[in-house]
Amino acid sequence: MGKVKEKFTQENIKEFELNLSYQEWLRDNFHEPSEDEINMMEQDYNKSNPINNQIIVTKPLNNKTYNPLKGA
Repeated sequence: MGKVKEKFTQENIKEFELNLSYQEWLRDNFHEPSEDEINMMEQDYNKSNPINNQIIVTKPLNNKTYNPLKGA
């Protein structure tokens, strides 16, 4: 039983060290985006918004026999 407990303790220590190193990396490398960066992201999003890129055709492409006046 001692080996299992020791292995469990070692796994907990490794997990803690990994989490701690990640938190330290975040602290050292992460910064909040500036207002200019946020505005640029918003402009990029608006350019690539799929609603703005819809192509509306007068004839259906997937059902050539569809007649909108009949409904089927």
